[in-house]
Amino acid sequence: MNHVTSCSGCGHGLVPLLSAKGRAEPSCLWCEGLDVRTMDIAKWADSPTDRPERAVRQPFE
Repeated sequence: MNHVTSCSGCGHGLVPLLSAKGRAEPSCLWCEGLDVRTMDIAKWADSPTDRPERAVRQPFE
């Protein structure tokens, strides 16, 4: 079973975020005022390199 840790400030669930040391640390997105759409991982997910290019359909011969 997964255990969700709640924020002591607002009661929302804590989300694991990578720290500067590269370790996942629980953080509260609401108390810290983080906008997940502006984070590096969101920028990477929206980049064109993560999506495969469409294959060009070839006729059968």
